[in-house]
Amino acid sequence: MSKLELLRQKDENALAAGGKDKTDAQHKAGKKTARERIHAILDGASFVEVDKFVKRTYATPGFEAKSETGEGVVCGYGTIEDRPVFVFAQDYTVLAGSLSQAHAAKIEKVIGMAAKCGNPVIGILDSDGARIAEGVAAIDSYAGILKKLSDVSGVIPTVSIVAGNCIGSAAYIAATTDFCFMVEGIAKTALHGPQIYESTLGAKINIKTAFSAQLHNEETGVAQFLAKSEDDCYAQVKRLLGYLPSNNLEECPYVPTEDDLNRAVAAGEGYEYDAKALIAALCDGGGVMEYQAYYSPEIVTAIGRMNGGTVGFVANSAEGKVTGHAARKASRFISLMDAYNIPIVTLANCGGSSVEGERSMDIANYARLIASYAQAGVPMVCVVTGKAVGDGYAMMCPKSLGADIVYAWPEAEITALPVEAGAVILYEDAIQSGALTKAQAIEKYRDDYANPWQAAEQGVVDDVIDPKYTRQMVIAALEMCLTKREEKLAKKHNVLPL
Repeated sequence: MSKLELLRQKDENALAAGGKDKTDAQHKAGKKTARERIHAILDGASFVEVDKFVKRTYATPGFEAKSETGEGVVCGYGTIEDRPVFVFAQDYTVLAGSLSQAHAAKIEKVIGMAAKCGNPVIGILDSDGARIAEGVAAIDSYAGILKKLSDVSGVIPTVSIVAGNCIGSAAYIAATTDFCFMVEGIAKTALHGPQIYESTLGAKINIKTAFSAQLHNEETGVAQFLAKSEDDCYAQVKRLLGYLPSNNLEECPYVPTEDDLNRAVAAGEGYEYDAKALIAALCDGGGVMEYQAYYSPEIVTAIGRMNGGTVGFVANSAEGKVTGHAARKASRFISLMDAYNIPIVTLANCGGSSVEGERSMDIANYARLIASYAQAGVPMVCVVTGKAVGDGYAMMCPKSLGADIVYAWPEAEITALPVEAGAVILYEDAIQSGALTKAQAIEKYRDDYANPWQAAEQGVVDDVIDPKYTRQMVIAALEMCLTKREEKLAKKHNVLPL
């Protein structure tokens, strides 16, 4: 056999992965194979594989050495819409995608290559967990991957896609990446498999329902995006990367728009506030990609474009209340936007905290939100669309927290205290003497204090604007801030409230 024939044979064996039977089983389970996934997400034939022939084992004494060509993960690089990206995809047809030291070394290598070249890295997770034959060394290998992801986070965008089992310490990979997508019906993410829960707790767990993509989008917040299918997932990933820079030293892709920057927003007297509708109305062509759409809807976080440039949005819902979970959601989003130099627009409508929140971790979570705004160095514009009351004002990006420009709508309610409480405290004597009824006192407080004019007089609001001009005013403010520079105190990093 010639050397070229040997090469072709080894290539064929590597590409065959676990073989036809296991490939058929993967398809029967409603899942693509690792290479099918890579080709679905990358441009045409752009994929170039690295470490294709890696095959080695570090099995502990007394255990059978298990190893197959490729070590159960496919790694390499290619392009998405002609922009370079690096990718790794666990191959469930090879030893159930189990993670070994060699498997982990391939992943760490491709993450390092991505960081060195300044390109995003995408990981597709589909594995039953660590290769038990390698003992604690396999778990240590997870820690190596997590360290690598932590090192590059904020330098290059890191994306994980859970498209099958993500069991054991692999769950931390999903949670550590900047952006996590999970595919409905096939994604299952848990720190322990059902066997462990059954043997230690005597509890029978249905892994498909107990650790589903819906759970991690709606309740835990581990995932930020939910996909209906694998193809839908890869389309979402491509769309997300279209908004992001390749690394923290590059600008976001600029997309020319025919949408008039002076276009009026359909909002005016008596406008019924809807955060998602308003964000869409502000963005070019109404295009918006919501971040954590299913988690803590009290705050809406989203990415869109204004006059061709990428912008991150943080907006209170119509109810005007913020829970601790919503504050954490917004805090992480702000941190992501700041890391990749994406301007932030805050649409504030916050009436403050609740009694229930006082008894939980809400104070610490609100403090995280405040700290995230305070440490952000990107252009920030705040528009008070509804309430900005007391601590609700303080946590939603006022000028003193770092906003470069603050606008308010005429119907905004900006005050140190809720209207009723403020009226009772300020006009207590008049109410008790009968000079004012409680209703009259509330109305007087609203007219005299709970309005944007008082805030504008004090300089905490830069201008009171007609809602229909919000798009052009925000775009103008963002363009003014493009050359923003801030001198911050020298330090290693902030110590964020927990």
